[in-house]
Amino acid sequence: MLSHSSPLRGQIRGFLRLDAGDCPGARGPFRTVPWNQGVGHWLSWSCLAAILVAFLLHLRFMSPVGYFGVCPDDAVYFSSAKALAQGHGYIIASFPGGPPQTKYPVLYPWLLSWIWRFYPSFPANIVPAAWITAFFTCWFLAAAFELLRRLAGVGDWTALAIVSLCAFEPHVLVLSRCLLSDVPFAALALTAAVVGDRAMQERARPAFTLLAGVVAALSVMTRTIGVAVAAGIVAAALHRRAYRKAALFLLVAAPWVLVSMWAGHPALTPAEAGSPWQAGTSALALPGWQQSLLYYTNYGAFWRLCVPSLGVFGAMLAGNLALWVKGMAVYLFSPTLQIEKSLAGNAIGGIVSAGAVAGILRQARSDGWKPIHFIIPFYFAVVLIWNFPILDRFFLPFLPLFYMGLWVEGKHLVHLALSAYRDRRPLGERVVCGITLAVLATLSGVAIWNYRYGYRSEIAGQAEFRTRMWAEKAQAYDWIRRNTGSGTRIIAYDDASLYLYAGRAAVRPISFSTEYVYTRDMRVLERDLAHISDVACAIRAHFWLVSEDDFYSELQDAQPLMKARVAQRMSGLPEVYHSERIQLYDISRLLQPAPSP
Repeated sequence: MLSHSSPLRGQIRGFLRLDAGDCPGARGPFRTVPWNQGVGHWLSWSCLAAILVAFLLHLRFMSPVGYFGVCPDDAVYFSSAKALAQGHGYIIASFPGGPPQTKYPVLYPWLLSWIWRFYPSFPANIVPAAWITAFFTCWFLAAAFELLRRLAGVGDWTALAIVSLCAFEPHVLVLSRCLLSDVPFAALALTAAVVGDRAMQERARPAFTLLAGVVAALSVMTRTIGVAVAAGIVAAALHRRAYRKAALFLLVAAPWVLVSMWAGHPALTPAEAGSPWQAGTSALALPGWQQSLLYYTNYGAFWRLCVPSLGVFGAMLAGNLALWVKGMAVYLFSPTLQIEKSLAGNAIGGIVSAGAVAGILRQARSDGWKPIHFIIPFYFAVVLIWNFPILDRFFLPFLPLFYMGLWVEGKHLVHLALSAYRDRRPLGERVVCGITLAVLATLSGVAIWNYRYGYRSEIAGQAEFRTRMWAEKAQAYDWIRRNTGSGTRIIAYDDASLYLYAGRAAVRPISFSTEYVYTRDMRVLERDLAHISDVACAIRAHFWLVSEDDFYSELQDAQPLMKARVAQRMSGLPEVYHSERIQLYDISRLLQPAPSP
């Protein structure tokens, strides 16, 4: 660790031309750049404002309606927000009987509920709701800038370059137009890390500690994984021996964390939730219904069902670890290099992710460990045991830091390579250095190409397809609204969207066990498919909506089998509505559970 007066530290500061001075309250290497840096300070923030304006202008051309339903969670958030606005409480509004919403903390749906209060017309209110997410993206980018510019070796202009990359990164753009909690959580998590860093310095005012506790608590109330944010800040405080500040932080954050965790406890047992719809057969005897009910109302129990043995647990850990290792490369090279689909792509992904981590560690060793560095391992530990592999979304809060790590490590490698030529080292070393420079240049070129063309064309195609699908679905939903009673229950993959459009209770055909995701055991998938009618029987559904895009968020390789099994169950049933891509079946005769395999 460098001392406060280390000559090397002075050389680094001189080289970076930060001339920031030291905060009187800083300890050892925990240098803090003063808040006011004169003309350069205001110029950099003005450039950030210009980036945010350009981002918002670009976002105007991306219709949020076209992305609504790409991830089914957004319709669930918005339907629960509607229930809050109408005074029905925090419930799963689309689910028959409206059980309490235990899957997601309440903060983000509560914010969306204000859209329903002022703009109750659906689907027109999707647009103002999406601008709430866009506001949080601006917050996220500003927090990222403040975090990065305070890191030694980065500074304002590098931080601005990284933030601009993040602002127009395709995944960020898509999430900024969706009604999901990913971006709000990322904004709050980075803000908590920034404020927590200042709060845990020796002479920082207690107000900063209180503010850090509040923001960390808000992150938990947005996504439960926010507990990793709070834990990371506490760990940073203990590392700095700021014990009193850690205690004050916990005093503020802990009650809200406990309230948020308690609010997510399962309020209904399967028997209680199933009893209103039992008609001559016990809903508990239907495995497909019980499994789906747990998915909707009790994530903990659903996790235990999906991870029934140590073997499955080990497969899940190995699968999530592999995804984590190549996660950064998904942003940089997918789909151009087919990350996750080819051995070469996976190898490149692992190398690039290792480079990002090496750069983060290199920077941290030169500047001291900050809360963001402690947050990452806690966050990683939670994601590692989470049985839904969506790491392109889980990585979002740390995307700016990963870009920074790649920049630091890339700069280090270029410096080493150029030094070999400048110092006239042996030919073998210079050849290796030349190859290193060529590889870095090639990977940089591929990353630039992928950033500009790779995922954007795929996104445009998805948005166009979704827009056509939703135009067709809107007609089907309108038919349902006009030709069915308010008590009609429907089986539909996009259940929450059907509820929002047609006002009818709906449930997915079945919530598939994620055990198959990690083990690829066809017996697991066949077991679930054998009970694909159980939910319809348990809730005594009247209709089953079949759409071309059913199971689009499930396993790609299993989609044909899933659709074939649904088609088999619908065979011979009367079709009451159809269009090019959508069919609605009367399933009055489909009220007997499928036999156990």
